[in-house]
Amino acid sequence: MMFGGLVELLRGDCALNPLIESTAVGDAGWAQQAPEELAGALSAVGVLRHVEGGERLFSCGEAATGVYLILKGRARAVLPGLPGRELVCLTAGPGSVLGLHSALCAKSYQFDVECLEAVEARYVPMEQIHELLRVRPELGLLAMNMMCNELSALKVTRKHLSNCTNQACGLFGCCTKQGTASGDCV
Repeated sequence: MMFGGLVELLRGDCALNPLIESTAVGDAGWAQQAPEELAGALSAVGVLRHVEGGERLFSCGEAATGVYLILKGRARAVLPGLPGRELVCLTAGPGSVLGLHSALCAKSYQFDVECLEAVEARYVPMEQIHELLRVRPELGLLAMNMMCNELSALKVTRKHLSNCTNQACGLFGCCTKQGTASGDCV
């Protein structure tokens, strides 16, 4: 959920298929947790924020101003579509970092992030992230590794959606080969 250009990755050159435009798609899985060293550093400089369930941490298209490290609660990253027809990309829980790629690249956020319940998070402004990575460059490698792992998982999701013919697909829920990278639906 940290990648600028994620919309393009998920949709491909022309939309994935009618799934994204015609149907709400289920949860793609859980966001990975930040490595302990990175989470600790972000938490140390971040400002504590409490957000109620149903509210957004940020919206797709807003200028990225920083990242959120989830401490308590759950939120979901949604790629907006027509009303009621969005793609739920991932669920974030404690230890997840949201908005990192957008903040590092000074881009707009690529998703709507909605709180599923009350969320406690540390918000770290973009300038503080840049300074943190300047003085502790090893954290940049940890962040890059997280983003690469997430990109790999999104490629699997994209392949599955491209091949899936089940209009009610819940991302792997319709497949007998659940969890495989093949993306083949029965």
